[in-house]
Amino acid sequence: MIVFGITGGSGSGKTSVSKMLEKLGVHIIDTDVIAHEIVEPNSECLNELVDYFGDSILNDDKTLNRKKLASIAFSDKQKTVALSNITHKYIRAEVVKDINTTDAELVGIDGAVIIGSNVEPLCEFIVSVIADKQSRIKTRDNITDEQAIQRINAQNDDEFYKENSMYIIYNNGDIAQLESDVVGLFNKIKGNSFE
Repeated sequence: MIVFGITGGSGSGKTSVSKMLEKLGVHIIDTDVIAHEIVEPNSECLNELVDYFGDSILNDDKTLNRKKLASIAFSDKQKTVALSNITHKYIRAEVVKDINTTDAELVGIDGAVIIGSNVEPLCEFIVSVIADKQSRIKTRDNITDEQAIQRINAQNDDEFYKENSMYIIYNNGDIAQLESDVVGLFNKIKGNSFE
């Protein structure tokens, strides 16, 4: 089994890349889905987030208000790090569980923050997706230019991804170009797995 990470900044298109790899037979572990599951009301993770960020991150029904948490967590680097530190241990436990229960030959862990996290040691290598992000984030999350810039500034730049990845996918063309690049990547990974 080969386990690798798929990452990139918000709005880079890593989810699209993961979906394409999944169609090719890669077992994808989506840490964003896991991140939603671990913050159910009264979960250990949510309780820890409330202890750090305060009750204001909760809706009236005690569910997590993601927009509120994001606006607080991305407002400064220390809070962004705290958010990662709290959530990553719970996410990693679920990722390990998933890896241990699949019989897939290729496993891709899709996550916004894999490089430098406690999930990275599970990966043999990292694939990063790089794109012009601001317009994508603004449209996808229905936020202002200022909020989009704030999120981008809270993330690592393209050079960081280039330095820490074995493979880079540039997502600045059309969907056909992206699919072609993903198939090329898949063939490289699959080829290496049987050497």
